[in-house]
Amino acid sequence: MKQALVHHDALLSVNSHIDEFFEQSIKVASDIDSSYERLWRGLHTLIQSGGKRHRPRMLLMSYMAFGGEQVESVARIAAAHELLHFALLIHDDIIDRDYIRYGTDNIAGQYKHTYATFMTSNEEVTHYANSAAILAGDLMLSGAHQLIASSDLPGDAIATAQQLLSRGIMDVAGGELLDTEGSFVPYKKGDALKIARYKTASYSFISPLLTGAALGGSVEAMQRQSLREYATSLGVAYQLADDIIGVFGNEVETGKSTVGDIIEGKRTYLVERALETLSGVDRNMFMTIFGNHAATLVEVAQAKELLVSCGARSRTEQKIAEYADAARESLSELLLPDEYHREFLLMVDKAVTRSS
Repeated sequence: MKQALVHHDALLSVNSHIDEFFEQSIKVASDIDSSYERLWRGLHTLIQSGGKRHRPRMLLMSYMAFGGEQVESVARIAAAHELLHFALLIHDDIIDRDYIRYGTDNIAGQYKHTYATFMTSNEEVTHYANSAAILAGDLMLSGAHQLIASSDLPGDAIATAQQLLSRGIMDVAGGELLDTEGSFVPYKKGDALKIARYKTASYSFISPLLTGAALGGSVEAMQRQSLREYATSLGVAYQLADDIIGVFGNEVETGKSTVGDIIEGKRTYLVERALETLSGVDRNMFMTIFGNHAATLVEVAQAKELLVSCGARSRTEQKIAEYADAARESLSELLLPDEYHREFLLMVDKAVTRSS
């Protein structure tokens, strides 16, 4: 069976495990209350609305690259990583005050419509909609562990998968906290790269790649370290590219606003480089717009122009290239079959050249 076909079948199995999880949960929720059932149905609809299953794909590819052959038995573990990602997206949207995901209403967005029929205060509607979304994200975190625990893998493999998932959660929560505080806590040099390492690389690259390798076979310590370094560099490059997309991307393609990072005052690497360079009138203009929820679209466009004219965008693109090169160097130390080496190399190219 060709590798591409293996990936296709395995990802179909991942989606099947996800659907089965939601169908069973919806049934349990319906026995509790129709309101609870509505929450679960909303979650199921949203996770089916988008998402490219990058993390399950990476886990499965790493599993096969390091000698794993029972792909179907690992598909449930891969599905758990998608639920973790889904949970973090739900919580991240609350933090960012976003109400759209995959081009449609996210959980909080759905509940803003639902609760608006019961109260007139927009502040109250938003509070309770966010409350429902917090619960939804918590349920997805629990679901990720549940999927791993219900796997038919040996007990030691399940324990390893649980530990790596938990470490990913530990790291990403730290990165998310630093990212949240970045808009108002005094700036420390290097924060943006630390956030990229812990908020993104941790659970999106390190955890799935190390989990796949651990489940695939016995991996020597030096090989694990090279894989970790590859995943870390790849994850940071991906996040810095994502920061650029968050400001300059195509909203139709991404389904996400390109205004949020500016008006929320997110201290990304891109912004760090701008604040190092901007001065005088330009700096004053940028700081008037940056972190201003009342900023107009015209003003946001002016801030974006400043990010380009001061060289912040080009310097960020250069840093992305440096991390991509570091990932390729770590990859050269991994003892992988040629076809998987090419796949891992392709992941680097895709991470840094995507536009949405």
